[in-house]
Amino acid sequence: MTSAERTAMSPVLHAERPPATARSVATAAMIGTAIEWYDFFVYGTSVVLVLGPLFFPTTDPLTSALLAFSTLGVGFLIRPVGAVVFSHLGDRVGRKHALVFSLLLMGAATIGVGLLPTYTQVGLWAPALLVLFRCVQGFAVGGEWGGAVLLAVEHAPAGRRGLYGSFPQYGTPLGLLGSSAAILLAQAMPADDFQAWGWRLPFVASVVLVAVGLWIRIRVSDAEEFLQARQQGVTVRRPVALVLRRHWRAVLLGTAVTFVCHAAYILTSFLPAYATTVLGVDDDAALTSLMVASGASIGVLWLLARRVDRHDRRWFAAAGGLFSALWIYPAFALAGWAGGNGLILGVTVGLSVLMVQYAVVPALLAERFPVEMRYSGISLCFQLSAIIGGGALPILASWLVKSAGGSYAPAAALMAVAGLITAAAALGTRPMVQGSHRTGGHTELS
Repeated sequence: MTSAERTAMSPVLHAERPPATARSVATAAMIGTAIEWYDFFVYGTSVVLVLGPLFFPTTDPLTSALLAFSTLGVGFLIRPVGAVVFSHLGDRVGRKHALVFSLLLMGAATIGVGLLPTYTQVGLWAPALLVLFRCVQGFAVGGEWGGAVLLAVEHAPAGRRGLYGSFPQYGTPLGLLGSSAAILLAQAMPADDFQAWGWRLPFVASVVLVAVGLWIRIRVSDAEEFLQARQQGVTVRRPVALVLRRHWRAVLLGTAVTFVCHAAYILTSFLPAYATTVLGVDDDAALTSLMVASGASIGVLWLLARRVDRHDRRWFAAAGGLFSALWIYPAFALAGWAGGNGLILGVTVGLSVLMVQYAVVPALLAERFPVEMRYSGISLCFQLSAIIGGGALPILASWLVKSAGGSYAPAAALMAVAGLITAAAALGTRPMVQGSHRTGGHTELS
């Protein structure tokens, strides 16, 4: 079947839909993503305050914090496995089913962390189980982003893919804001109570959020483009394998384009942890920096999302990577120079700058892959970059900073390099040129 025939037989990505339907689906994708990222971020935020001494106790606070921070990388390393499993399900069965399953897994793992015994109670079993639950979180979130993005993009009206595709991106700052606020509220209790059991409340509270998320996602349907493609037999038996064989260049570029998204954990997790353990910044300032940064970035994303459809998306993605690379050193320096206020300013500007890239990535990647393997394509891009940007970089940053006697320079350099790689890759992306032929009852791209 030729590209022209497929276009004639099924709605294309640009197809018009009632705006109310597109908005409701995009909003549902945003809410579900925010809940799932709340679960993921409540772990990363807790690393700054409590998980280090409770699960990795040492005589050196910095060492405890760095060991706990390194477990962030474990969750990222498993994310590509989740991406393969969930994207296969999403391309073969439906985006909705994959998203419901990922939300259930994420919620179960987050609640599990909140119920874990500590090192003083069970010894080495405590960090081992913590790492296990972090792996489950990583597996679940590996299937989240691609499905949520496609629900929004594939339902979008003509010429509005950038705007509607940006809706799931609000999930990241909203999840970070919610997790930081939950921990800050828990910290309002007496310090001994917080250390003993109060830190568990933000994790266990996930049971309510997951119930809300499931109710929302069950009510959402897949887009007509995907449903009609399945009815016409335009499906792929092994979408991940075919994407890697036919679109490996797009996967490599897409992985590089999303690199700085994951390297940003150096800004949102490592920098606050470094400020509290090395620079003596108050814990409340670390949480406040994440909350203020999240609120500001939501506003910046809202402003940018309304403009991305009018311009070349590649320039937005490149600018986000470049600005992130330029700002990371000042962000660390401000925390050292101005303490808590400097930390708040550094994280807020850094996360807001990242929104320049965040606003366009969903539509930019979705346009690079055909519908029958789109979930697999964009999920591989996003999660392969997580191996390096979110998996290796936190571990490497921890080791380099420790080896450098506590200097932040190596951590800042890692994120700067990630931003430059993203900028270069964004400028090298090209629109997909699609053709197809049917082979043995399934579609093979030519």
